[in-house]
Amino acid sequence: MRKDWEVSQNGSSPPVSPVVRRCIENLESPNPRQRSQAAGELGEHHAVEAVPALIRVLNTDINTYVRTAAAEALGHIGDSQATFPLVDAMRDSSSFVRRAAAIALGQLEAKEAQVALIHALDDPNLYVRRAAINAIGKLGIHDLGKVLLSRLDTGDPRMRRTIITALRRLKTNDAVPTMVEMLEGYMNEPGPRDLPVVKTLVIALGDLHAKEAVPVLIAAVRGYVGARSLAAAALGQIGDVQACPVLVEALADPSASLRLAALRSLGRLACPGTASIIREFLTSGDPRLRRVAAITLGHLHDRDSIPKLIEIAREDPSPLVRPVAVEALGLIGDARVLEHLVPLAKDTNAYVRAALSQALCLLDDGSPAVEQALKKLLGDEVHHVASAAQQAKETQRERPHEEINTVCEPDKKGSWLRRLLHLGR
Repeated sequence: MRKDWEVSQNGSSPPVSPVVRRCIENLESPNPRQRSQAAGELGEHHAVEAVPALIRVLNTDINTYVRTAAAEALGHIGDSQATFPLVDAMRDSSSFVRRAAAIALGQLEAKEAQVALIHALDDPNLYVRRAAINAIGKLGIHDLGKVLLSRLDTGDPRMRRTIITALRRLKTNDAVPTMVEMLEGYMNEPGPRDLPVVKTLVIALGDLHAKEAVPVLIAAVRGYVGARSLAAAALGQIGDVQACPVLVEALADPSASLRLAALRSLGRLACPGTASIIREFLTSGDPRLRRVAAITLGHLHDRDSIPKLIEIAREDPSPLVRPVAVEALGLIGDARVLEHLVPLAKDTNAYVRAALSQALCLLDDGSPAVEQALKKLLGDEVHHVASAAQQAKETQRERPHEEINTVCEPDKKGSWLRRLLHLGR
């Protein structure tokens, strides 16, 4: 009999690395600990070629922990040929295996498993039920939200959090009234163990852009300790300007995390009359606040902040604040700052140089100085600087006539600078 890993005679099977080959062989070991470890390593290596062997182990191994490890490995590998064996494993006698199978089906986003996962909602084991709910939330089938919504009145806070998270992932807007009522209940009668559920609710309402939740979220910013920053962030996501006053209030709060969240949300909402307040944070002793204030003023196109932003771009003591000031100057859109930005192409801070490419492309006035600076950045010896310059030039060619604030979105996932600095986290 040919081993699962052996290459076929016609050479159609991919080559197998020695490490993967050893692990597949160890799945036959008489020692269950070794078999379990081998399955785990195959999952870590995302060894697609081991999927048939792992399915066989899942179906036939007598040891619960080995079958569990096989299910976990199949989830990590993510190959769809494991879907139906994992569905079968949802009927395993061991709750460990059933839970691992449910988690794996969620990782595979296996829509074919929806019936099995719905049946698992009534599994006698709490952890299997929670795994099934999590998996359902990852399937992307909007109608399944109705199935979960009917179970939201559970008294178990762990189950409630899991269901809320799944409803958020499924974008079940029908759940918003229930979530708002639930959050109001927690606000009116707070308990010592409510905070995890409250946080989950606040995040969900923000992600669902639930305008109905604005009043209770405003109340949370003002008074629910532990969830105030999350509530401020959620208000920014929802985008209702009635939240502006409470966000301005939050800027005077002792909590730095709340002030950061409020600054970011004020930028999202473009609240009128707030730029002068936000400008004050450019001189904060906390570099995180300076950073967020700078990018917020950029998105507000606040020209009055230009002199201070130029100063920060040149001289701020934090190497991670300076590039954000450069980015903000590009977003504001006043080409007169180019004379101050072009010399930064020779700056020793690589993050400043990387941010500069985008700003120069946004403000490009066609002058030889700008073209020379961009050429220098394209040939920069630091890879991420050259890559940022290339990306900025491509964006400029693709969308040359768009407004500045649409070329660089506040939360654009492709922004290397946002990923680097984790703004808003």
